[in-house]
Amino acid sequence: MGADALKGKTIVITGANSGIGLVAAESLAGMGAHIVLACRRQDAAEKAMQAIRREHPSASLEFVHVDLASLASVRRCAANITQRHARVDVLVNNAGLAKVRRETSEDGFEMTFAVNHLGPFLLTNLLLPNLKLAKGRVISVASSAHKAGKMHWGDLQLEKGYFVMKAYAQSKMANILFTRALSRRCAGLGIHANCLHPGGVATNIWPNGNFAQRAFSTLLKKFLISAEEGARTTIWLASGETGGRATGKYFIRCKEREPSAEARDDGAAEKLWALSEKMTGL
Repeated sequence: MGADALKGKTIVITGANSGIGLVAAESLAGMGAHIVLACRRQDAAEKAMQAIRREHPSASLEFVHVDLASLASVRRCAANITQRHARVDVLVNNAGLAKVRRETSEDGFEMTFAVNHLGPFLLTNLLLPNLKLAKGRVISVASSAHKAGKMHWGDLQLEKGYFVMKAYAQSKMANILFTRALSRRCAGLGIHANCLHPGGVATNIWPNGNFAQRAFSTLLKKFLISAEEGARTTIWLASGETGGRATGKYFIRCKEREPSAEARDDGAAEKLWALSEKMTGL
């Protein structure tokens, strides 16, 4: 799509200060959209906005603070967005992380599950009235890593036998199940919800807490694709016709694909939804 193709549209992107989120923000801003960069660090968001304006001097941008590891912060973020924008045309649940060691959020949840699932779950639900008004789109960045994991229903917080990929895979499974359950709830609202695998992308979600972790991440990134390549499906779903027609689907490289059997289990999706409502106090 060309310049101004999204003029007048409001797009909220979590984690828009780096990686896939930054590339998507720059591209969609270049199409005329107003981009709300929902980020944890204001300084990083401001640097990102400067970088975007170097490419698109007239870009319409704003920062809103959110820490997805804090349900209170997510609520404040949603309130700030709602106060400024009655309509939200696209919400991109992009931010995510992977933790080598088990940590807990300020609400007491395992950190990967909190940031990758519970925070986006709450933010999306709180912005549904704004999305409904715009007949908008919800795009969640999942991963093919979901195929290597499952939902650990007896131990969602992974208090027993924590492992970084076990936690990450479960959270990405949750992204897909959430998308399925959300799409059914939004069927009569004109909201389209889809998710995607961006590819193995060299972003800053990979651990860098100490020398060994940084060395591992540096080596790993040699085998990963760029953020520009990884952002293509996000941009396509946000700006193209398919993102406004399909719902409840999973995409890879701008093509619909089938996730794992467990990720297609609507019973599991409803179970996760009910548990997530309780955990977030929704």
